[in-house]
Amino acid sequence: MNESKSKWTVILNPHAGGNKGRQDQNEIEKHLKTKGFQYDLLISEYPKHAILLAQNANEQGATQFIVAGGDGTINEVVNGIFQSNAGNKNEITVGVIPVGTGNDWIRTFGIPNSYKGSIRKIIERKVLRQDIGRITYTQNDETFTRYFLNMAGFGFDALTAQKANQLKEKGHTGLWIYLVSVFRAYLEYKTEKVKLSIDDNILEDYIFSASLGIGKFNGAGMMQAPGAIPNNGLFEVTIIKKISLGGILRNLIGLYNGNYIKDHRVSCYQAKKVNIQSQNPLAGEVDGESLGTSQFEIEILPQTLQIIVGEIN
Repeated sequence: MNESKSKWTVILNPHAGGNKGRQDQNEIEKHLKTKGFQYDLLISEYPKHAILLAQNANEQGATQFIVAGGDGTINEVVNGIFQSNAGNKNEITVGVIPVGTGNDWIRTFGIPNSYKGSIRKIIERKVLRQDIGRITYTQNDETFTRYFLNMAGFGFDALTAQKANQLKEKGHTGLWIYLVSVFRAYLEYKTEKVKLSIDDNILEDYIFSASLGIGKFNGAGMMQAPGAIPNNGLFEVTIIKKISLGGILRNLIGLYNGNYIKDHRVSCYQAKKVNIQSQNPLAGEVDGESLGTSQFEIEILPQTLQIIVGEIN
């Protein structure tokens, strides 16, 4: 079957990549039309709009999605799919055309960071059922649920993501915004005493950051979860205890090649469920999208979403 001849729902975020989505919309559509794709185009106009677009499309019978956006847009589409009332979750397939600033999710799956290359992979349709994370958190006495498909971060990670998002909202792009955000977050962040339940392991200590990886990368190529396997039914949990700015700088290269986990302040676990509690508010984020500050319960949903991949790294 020629996958370009299937009927697709394309959800495009014009704000992705510092408005790159808007600037490149005609180019993206040209590539799709040249390859004979039949599709309905939906435009995400404001934060969380892609959740509603995906939910409505799925409830109206759509099962073939292409996300033209960054990690945040992919996250929103996945949330829309899993929040919908449709009973066709096993039939859903998601492909991605990367438009974002970081484009971290695609790195684990060997999807080309180009329009032509990623569309070629959608046509080839090599699929994998990947795990999905589900996080439940309370804010202002109200309970929320959010799904994620790449990585969740807490503490310093989440504050860094918050700083990076502020720069993105001002139209800035590029690797430098993540590096700047690391330093800005460090100046502001206060290490908190946290209680973590990692399956049967209980850890109570002053924690600099905690991350849960389904994919390996975040922060525009930082390999924060080098041991993550996206379809093994387990989070790769990485805990960094209290660390100085000098320690961060010494591990900066290690953050990009995964060797930072050899530092004595870093501990790695694998788990199906993680509970995070802190006496003081603790920031959280999933796939680079801030959740605010709260207590968190996170569980993995094994091999829940069929995605189109290149080659798994």
